[in-house]
Amino acid sequence: MTVDSSRNRRRALKFLKATAYSLVVVFLCWQVWSVRDGLGDSVSSVGWSAIGVATGFTVIAQLPSFLAWRLLVAGTGVRLTLSDAAWIFFMSGATRYLPGAIWPAVTQAALGRRIGASAAKLMATGLATVVLTALSGGLVGLLAVPRLAADDPTWWLMLPVLLSAGAFMLAPRLLGRLFALGQRLLRQGEQEIALPARRTSMGMIALSVLAWCCNGMHAAIIAIALGAPVMSAVTLGVGGFTLSAVAGALSLTPAGIGVREVVLGLTLGVLLTGPNLVTLLLLSRVLTTLGHVGVTLGVLGLLAGNRFTKRRQSSEEQRMEESPDALSAS
Repeated sequence: MTVDSSRNRRRALKFLKATAYSLVVVFLCWQVWSVRDGLGDSVSSVGWSAIGVATGFTVIAQLPSFLAWRLLVAGTGVRLTLSDAAWIFFMSGATRYLPGAIWPAVTQAALGRRIGASAAKLMATGLATVVLTALSGGLVGLLAVPRLAADDPTWWLMLPVLLSAGAFMLAPRLLGRLFALGQRLLRQGEQEIALPARRTSMGMIALSVLAWCCNGMHAAIIAIALGAPVMSAVTLGVGGFTLSAVAGALSLTPAGIGVREVVLGLTLGVLLTGPNLVTLLLLSRVLTTLGHVGVTLGVLGLLAGNRFTKRRQSSEEQRMEESPDALSAS
C-alpha cells in the first residue's frame, strides 16, 4: 500500500466518522425539537427528589464495578494497593468517552506500567472485563424480555441470544483466550497468564450484575416519576437500560451516544411516549454521565490530596531529621 493510498484511507475513515457523529447529533436534536412543547412540563414532573435518588444509584453503581475489576486483576496475580487500583481504574474510566470499548484496557496497561505492574496482565484483564461485563449485562437484560414480548412477540428472539451469554461466561477457555490476546497486543510476556479461579470469575460476574442493576435503577425511578407502573418500570428500566448500555459500549460512538438512546427508546417506549420518553432519554444520559464523572473526580481528588499530604509529611520529617544535625555541626 502506497503512502498516498494510506493517507486517503485515513481521510475517508475520518470523514465517515465525522458523518456518523453528525447524524447522531442531528437525530438527537430532532428528537428534542419534535417534543419541545411538552418537554418542559415533562422534566418538571419528574421532580428533584426523584432526580436525586436516580443520581444516587448511578453513583453507587461505580463501587461494584471497581470491585469487580479489582477482583479479576487480583485473580491474575497482579497485586495492587487500594489507592493504586482506584487510581488506575478511575483514571482509565475517562477514556470510555472515546470511540471504541478497548481504550480503558489500553490505558490501564499504560498506567500499570508506570507503577511496575504487569502491563500484559492489566491489558488482558481489561479486555476480559469488557467482555464479561457485556455478557453479565446480557443476563440482566433478560428482565426486560417478558414485558417487551408481551407487547411484541418478536422480542422472544432475544431470549436465546441473552441465555447464550450466560453459557458463554461459564466457558473457562474464554478468559484464557482474552489474556493471550492481551499479551499479543502488547507483544510481551513469554509465559501464559494464569487463569483466575472459577470462584473469582463468578464473583466478578456477580459484582457486574449488581453494578448493572444499580445503574439501571435510575431509569426505573424516572419512569415511575413519569407515571409508569412500578413493576414494569423496574423490569424495563433495569433490563432495558442495561441492553442499551451494552449496545452503546460495543458500538464505535463515544460513550455509545445515539446507539444507547435508540435501544433505550425501543425498550422504554412500551411504557412512555412523546415528551415523557424523550425526557427519560435525556435525563438518563445526563445523570449517568454526572454520576460517573462525579465519582471519578471525587476519587482522583481524594487520591491526589492523600499523596500530597504524605509527601508533605515526609518532607517535614526529613527536615526535622536534618535540623539536629545542622545544630550539632554549628
